[in-house]
Amino acid sequence: MEWTRKIELTEFLAQPGIGVTDLDDEAIARFDQAMTHRSYAYEHPLGPLLPRPDYERIEFLGDRVLNFIVAEYLFSHFDCSEGALSKRMEATKNEHLGTIVPATGIGLEQHILLGAGQPLTRSIIADVFEAFICALYLHLGLDRTREIVLGLIADDVLHFDPGGNVIGRLQEHLQQECCEMPEYHILGREGPDHAPTFACAVTVPGILSARGLGRSKADARRAAARKALAAMEDRAGA
Repeated sequence: MEWTRKIELTEFLAQPGIGVTDLDDEAIARFDQAMTHRSYAYEHPLGPLLPRPDYERIEFLGDRVLNFIVAEYLFSHFDCSEGALSKRMEATKNEHLGTIVPATGIGLEQHILLGAGQPLTRSIIADVFEAFICALYLHLGLDRTREIVLGLIADDVLHFDPGGNVIGRLQEHLQQECCEMPEYHILGREGPDHAPTFACAVTVPGILSARGLGRSKADARRAAARKALAAMEDRAGA
């Protein structure tokens, strides 16, 4: 593995939202694999007869680990029917997970290796996140992986609205216009613990910037995305 790639992944994993620092070469190689699309692996083999691993095999296990973690979380937080729980589990479907992951702010999508001409899609982002979870699980075990995963997406799962995917619609508009991914940043929190208000900014440098408020981080992200989407639609109709 290139030295710059190793440093890049080490810094990514050490950030506060993840906090993984006890890495050996095997673990770094697995995280690299988790973020390597087959198009890049095909174009950059490790040797004449040595293919480069991509994320597809470890994604298989990561998908199961993610679904277990989210199902367990929902089961412990909602005293409702199986049908209602299953509806909330839709947060882990690719079309929804692919919008939730960029909104975490960890920058996972910036470290995905893609072949020439391969666009970065929501499905790829979701697949890579599942492979990333597998790499966490194999390195850290279930308890620590659960802690990291829920720290990143529990708020979005808790407030998931399958009928109001404004974050996904904003991504679609941006991909049509400039192929850039929006970045979300939680700016702060005000108010008492029982009724907090979060502020969030969504930005694409040189393209858009908007802010939103909400009772949760997920609500604030959606509010910021809604304002950004409205601004883009107004601009398109002008």
